[in-house]
Amino acid sequence: MSSSIPVEDRAKYERGYVLALALGAALVSVLPSLYALMTAPPGTSYLGFQYATDDQMVYAAWMRQAMEGRFLFDNRFAIDAQPGLTLHLYFLILGWMAKATGIIFATTMARAAFSGLFVVLLYKLVRQFSTDVYGTKVALAFTVLGGGIGFLAWHNFGEALTRPESQWMSKLTANGQPIDVWQPEAFVLPSMLTNSLFMVSLCLTLGVFLSVLAAKNSWRPVLPGGLCCAILMNIHSYDVQIVLCVLIGLLISQAVQKDVPIVWIFRTIVIGLGALPSALWFMHVLKEDPVFQARAATETYTSNVRTVLFGYLPLIGIGLVGLATGQQMDRRKWSLASGALFIGLLATMFLFAPEPGFKGYFMSMGMWFLAMAIGYAAIALASTDNPARNLVASWALSGLVIPFFPALYERKLMMGLSIPWALLAALGLAYLVADKDRSKRNLATILSIIVLGGSSLRWFYREIEFIRNDVTRTTVQPVYLSRDIQQIIDYLNKLPPGRHVVIGIPGSWSPTLDDQGNPVLDSFGTPVLPDLNPVLSGYAGVYSFAGHWSETPFMDQPDPHAPLPMSRRQMASAVFSPRTSPEVRRAILDYSKADFLLAPVPEAYGNVFANLDDLGPTVAGGSHFKLIKIAK
Repeated sequence: MSSSIPVEDRAKYERGYVLALALGAALVSVLPSLYALMTAPPGTSYLGFQYATDDQMVYAAWMRQAMEGRFLFDNRFAIDAQPGLTLHLYFLILGWMAKATGIIFATTMARAAFSGLFVVLLYKLVRQFSTDVYGTKVALAFTVLGGGIGFLAWHNFGEALTRPESQWMSKLTANGQPIDVWQPEAFVLPSMLTNSLFMVSLCLTLGVFLSVLAAKNSWRPVLPGGLCCAILMNIHSYDVQIVLCVLIGLLISQAVQKDVPIVWIFRTIVIGLGALPSALWFMHVLKEDPVFQARAATETYTSNVRTVLFGYLPLIGIGLVGLATGQQMDRRKWSLASGALFIGLLATMFLFAPEPGFKGYFMSMGMWFLAMAIGYAAIALASTDNPARNLVASWALSGLVIPFFPALYERKLMMGLSIPWALLAALGLAYLVADKDRSKRNLATILSIIVLGGSSLRWFYREIEFIRNDVTRTTVQPVYLSRDIQQIIDYLNKLPPGRHVVIGIPGSWSPTLDDQGNPVLDSFGTPVLPDLNPVLSGYAGVYSFAGHWSETPFMDQPDPHAPLPMSRRQMASAVFSPRTSPEVRRAILDYSKADFLLAPVPEAYGNVFANLDDLGPTVAGGSHFKLIKIAK
C-alpha cells in the first residue's frame, strides 16, 4: 500500500507512535500490580504475581540466593543432595537489584522495561520490510495484542473446557481451551503481564535476528548478536532451538533468491557460536546434578494441535494473505503455491489430532522432520528479495511445526510464535485495504484489532479478577499474604545463613458455591488452606520438602528413598493429619531433616489438623498459622 507521507518523514511519524506504544506497553504490564498494591486489605502484603505463582517462586528463590551473595544457585524446592551449579544470569542480576528494592519491585520494573524495549526492537525489524507508516503501525499493534479465538470460550482456570456455554468449541479443540487462554509465553501481551523472563527472552531473540540480518553487510553486529545468543542460551535455552530452525528457513529462502553470501553464512555461524559456552555449562550441570536431571525430565508436552491452531486462527487466516504479498507478479503463483502447501500441512495436522486427554508426543521424530521439510518447502516458495520478510515467513511457517519436536520440553518451543504471524497478518490487512478510502481502512483496522486482541484484553481483565477474588491461577495461593505469614517470612529471613528445611501443608482450593451449595465451574475464591511451601522458598530462601510440581523430586510419585511408599506431597500432608501415628510422623521428619513446620493452628480450622506443639516451640505466626521449630 502506498503512503501519502514522504519517505524522508516516515521515521518522524513512526517514532512518536513507537515511543507511545513502548511506554503504553510498559505501563499496561504493571497496571495489575499497581492495582493490587493500592487495594491491598489492611494488614496484608501483596504476593507479587497472579499467574503461575509456583513458577514465579522458583525465580524468586534464585533471586533470593543472589541477594545472599551466591553466584551459583541450587534448588530450594528439593531437600536432596545437590552441587548447586545453576548459573542464571538474568535472575542473578535481578537479585542484585532486589537487594536494594525487594523482589517484587525488581521483577515488576523489569517486566515494564523489557516490555518497552521489545516494542523498540520489534520496530527495528518491521522497518526492514514495511513499506509505509500505516503498515508499520498495524504490525506493531497486531504483534502486541494478537491472539486467537480463545476469548469466545474464556476460562479463568485450567486448560480444559468445563463451562456449559463453551461446549460448542469442545469438538473443534478436543475439549481443550485454545492456547491463547492459558499459555502466556506464546503471545506478547500475556507475557508482558505475567513474566519478565519471557519478555527479556523475546528481546534477546529479536536481538539475535536483527544481528543476523545486519551481519549480511558488516562484522559489527556479530559481537552483540553473539552476546544475545550466549545470554539466551543461559536464561531460556529452548529459544535457541527456535532461532536455529528459523535461520535454516532464512538460509533456504535466500538460496532460492541466490542472495546468500558465504561471508554472511560465516558471520551467522560465529553469532551462533556465542551459545556454545552456555550450552557446555548446561551439559555439565545436567551431568553432575541429579536434582537438575529430575527437573529436566519433567514432561511438558505441547497442547493438542487443535488448541494450538485455534489459539492463532485469526492471525493465521490474515497472515496467509500477507504471505502471498511481497513478491514480484511473475512469482506470485509461487506464493499461492506456498500457502496451499502450508494449508494442506495444517489440515493434515488438524485431522490427525489426538483424542481428548491424550498425553504424549503428537509426532514421531521421523514425522516431525517430514513436517519441517514441508514447512521449509513452503518457506522456499514464498521467498522474496527482502531478507527480513523471509525471516518472518520462516519464523511463522516453521513455528507451527517446531513445538511438536518430540522432546520432554516441546511445549516450551512455542515461545513468541504470535509475533511472526501478527507481522504477516499486518501485511495481509494492508494488502486487503490498499484500495479502500481512509474511513473504510480505519474501520477495518479497528475491527481487526478488536478481534485479534480479544484474548489479550481478557488476559488483562483476568489479572484484575484474580486480585479482586484474592486467588492466583494455581487456586492454592492467595494474592495477599496474611499478617501471620509475613511474620513467619520475616523470622526465616533473619536466620543465619545455612540450610533450613521447612515442611508446610499442601494447599486446598476454595471453589465458589452457588445458592444451592454446588461448586460453580471455573470459579474459585481465596484458598481455604493456602499452599505456602513455594512462597517460603521464594521469599525466605528456605528448602521446602514439597514445594513445586516440577522442581521437587517425587512430588507426586512414590519416593523410593523414603521410609514410606508415598509421594512427598502425601508425606507432607500426613505430618499434619491427626490420623498419623507419632512414629510415622517422626519417620517423615527424620527423612526430611526438617528444621521447621509451617503448621495451621488447629482451632482456626475446626481442629481437623493435629496439634504439633509437642514437637517444639512456636517461634513465629499468629491466629491461623504458626512456625514450629522442631526440637532435635
